[in-house]
Amino acid sequence: MPPRSPSRSRSPSPPPRPYEIRGFEIGGDSFDINIRVNNVRFDIPLSPDHFVQSPKALVLFNKIFGLVKRDDDDDDPDVWDYAREIADHFLPDFHRLAPKKVHTGKLTLADLRATGYFECEYKVVKERPTITTVQPWGRQDGEDDPCADKEWDLRTYQSTFPLFSLEDVEVPYTDGESVHDIIPQKVFVNGKTCFYKSCYSPWDALEEVTKYCKIAQSGLSMSDLRTSRLSGIVTYRDGLARGLLYDWIETKDPGTLTWAIEHDVPRSQKNKWMLQIRDAVRKLHNLGVVWGDVKADNVLIDMDKNAVVIDLEGGTTRGWVDRELLGTIEGDQQGLKRLVDFILNDDSPLRLRNRVGSDCEYESEEEES
Repeated sequence: MPPRSPSRSRSPSPPPRPYEIRGFEIGGDSFDINIRVNNVRFDIPLSPDHFVQSPKALVLFNKIFGLVKRDDDDDDPDVWDYAREIADHFLPDFHRLAPKKVHTGKLTLADLRATGYFECEYKVVKERPTITTVQPWGRQDGEDDPCADKEWDLRTYQSTFPLFSLEDVEVPYTDGESVHDIIPQKVFVNGKTCFYKSCYSPWDALEEVTKYCKIAQSGLSMSDLRTSRLSGIVTYRDGLARGLLYDWIETKDPGTLTWAIEHDVPRSQKNKWMLQIRDAVRKLHNLGVVWGDVKADNVLIDMDKNAVVIDLEGGTTRGWVDRELLGTIEGDQQGLKRLVDFILNDDSPLRLRNRVGSDCEYESEEEES
């Protein structure tokens, strides 16, 4: 599988920095900036209370918070410039608490997991930024996820797919000095090539795993139902999901329908893709499975030029499926209609929009911050 399309947690073409801004978490009238430096995580909370006698700085904060909070504007360059400007104040602490290390030998997901969590306290007093402290926060040094709950324990939730530990999943690499820059996707488990997708939170995996259980139990082969196939689940020792493993689908880079569509693609080939996708969606619905995030980026074109539906995680993307139809068959039908237009209509507005990378995934109302 090729990399997924850019999501809300990625900065658009940021200048080089010795850290990675992983995204933002919103809560009430505040938001946090999440940062990764090597294998250490830093969190910078920002709220109106952090601005003392600083009306100009508070106005800017409110502007940025408004952009982050809106469904389709947290990729605004102003947001990321603002986050980088704040993060730069903590560079000495980043270097001190998260020094770069050279990795040798086999690399696994266990080597890439966070070994430290810190909260950075940032205030603006009389319009001047002030760093008060950087202190340890949450889990530390290889502990399992702190929110263990039997409700999300994959060992009891399902029995269809094998469970693997972080140590079981090997990650290929070429530069031992830059292993923490890797976003693991192509991995190896017991010699088998898989596509790995990390879970934002343990409970995020449950709905998707349920869908793939129905697909596996249907007995339909890949040629009968052209969808990605779950082959395993990566969990912590307490059974909480860390990520999902899928059968690897070989494609030509980048491999998605978004980029496979060209003006010179024969009409017969476009019709083939359209029919394959329609058939896959119909069979998913017969199994009681909703695709959800219908869009061209969630269709792979394999080496035999067959269309494969991927990403049953859920959600919707602006322009493809209306948010109020999130997780419904009606939403799939709406997205499918627009996808057919994307395939057959050379003047489809969604083609141009996808090419400039302006897809924006909505978040579910119930998504945890």
